[in-house]
Parts: sequence; C-alpha cells; structure tokens
Amino acid sequence: MASSSATPPSTSSSEAASPSVVATPDGSSGAILRSRPKQLVNDPARTGFDPETKWWMNYFKILSNQMTPEGRFHYREWRYKVHEERDCKRCEEHKDWLFTYSPVVRFLSEKIHDLDGKLDRSNVHCRRCPSILEEDGTVNRQAGGFDPNHGILICANEMRDRKHMEDTVAHEMVHAWDHLRWKMDWVGDKDLKHAACTEVSLRSLL
Repeated sequence: MASSSATPPSTSSSEAASPSVVATPDGSSGAILRSRPKQLVNDPARTGFDPETKWWMNYFKILSNQMTPEGRFHYREWRYKVHEERDCKRCEEHKDWLFTYSPVVRFLSEKIHDLDGKLDRSNVHCRRCPSILEEDGTVNRQAGGFDPNHGILICANEMRDRKHMEDTVAHEMVHAWDHLRWKMDWVGDKDLKHAACTEVSLRSLL
C-alpha cells in the first residue's frame, strides 16, 4: 500500500449521523454507497430566513424568535459559505502546527510511514462541509473523514479550535493506520465488521 490518503462514510468523524455520500478533497461527491436522504430546501416564508437580506436582520430574527429551527439551520449554513475562506485558512494554519508540534499527530504519521503509507500536510485537506437537514428534522454533520485514495478530509467550518482539530486528525489517522495494518474492507462484504473494529480501537486509544 503506497499511500493512505479522505472518507468512506463508515470512517467519518461526525457530530451527528454520517453523510451518505463520500466527500472528496475537491468538494465533489465520491461513490454513493446508499441513497442520499431527501433534504429540506429553504423557503423564507416558512422558515423566516431570507438570504437576500442583511445578515444582521436575519440574526435579529433569531434573537426575537421570528425564525424557525429550520431557518436557523439554513442561516448557519449560509454563514459558513460566507466565511469559507477564513475557516479554511485557519484550518491550514492549524494543520501546519499539528504536523510540526503535535506529539500524537507526529507519532501517528511516523507509524503510518512505517507501514509504507504517507499521511502528511500534502494529503490532509481543509474544506467546507455542508450539513444535511432531512425532512424529519435530523441534521447530519461531519467533522472529517478518511479515504484510502485521497487522504484525510477536515471540515474546516466544523472545527471549534486547534484541540478539536487535533482530535479529529488523530481520529482519522487511526483509521488510516488500521487500513494499512489490517487491510480494511470499507465497501465490501466485511465493511460493517471492519468499521466496527476500527471504531472500537479508536475508543480505546483516544
């Protein structure tokens, strides 16, 4: 295995359920492993959120309880789009720091290298990851993920601080190590068992 590089849904770090589509570093969708849930599209008349108005007017609607929970979700995603460049720049800065100074990230990078893999600054990708709001109100958010062909995807808009990013990078690097060491099957007949095993190992290590 020459390199280990962004995320089958079974390996993603999530704050809710994992998305149904693999996110690739260029922002496009990878192989669809199961059907994408139907998403709710914003209707200003229903939600109270109007992207055509000033941000502070929408924020005032939130403070004055004139916006529905669905509207607040769309407002949040809208602001992430506005701040995408800022969030990705901060993510890149954190990434450089982690691969220079973080003991756990450097240790895992060395262990992956020992297995003839490569996981460093070059294949850890900072991107904005859109969340999904399903019809039943379920919000699917993703903090990051690993894919053998692309590396690690870090959702820059979901990173609270450098410590949160360190935990997320380390989480995905353990998936990469498992993939190289145990020849993980992410999409075949053994995918659920292998995914369960790697999550159990993560809980015991991190």
